Amino acid sequence: MIYMDLEKIYKERDIPNKYILTLVIAARARELSERHDATSDEKYISRAVNDVTDGKISYKIIDPLPKAENEPAA
Repeated sequence: MIYMDLEKIYKERDIPNKYILTLVIAARARELSERHDATSDEKYISRAVNDVTDGKISYKIIDPLPKAENEPAA
């Protein structure tokens, strides 16, 4: 098993925490597996971590509700 310093990765890539980093890596690995990239012998998770570490992947957190609806009722 390859050791990966997740704390270092999420701080360098300006990702808020390790849980969001995990979601980003999982989404990238899923994307790679669905493409069936047969040209690479590398594992999907390892490649996803490398893509995030190298800055090839970006992410965006989407707020499902507009700001007015998120505020508590008075």
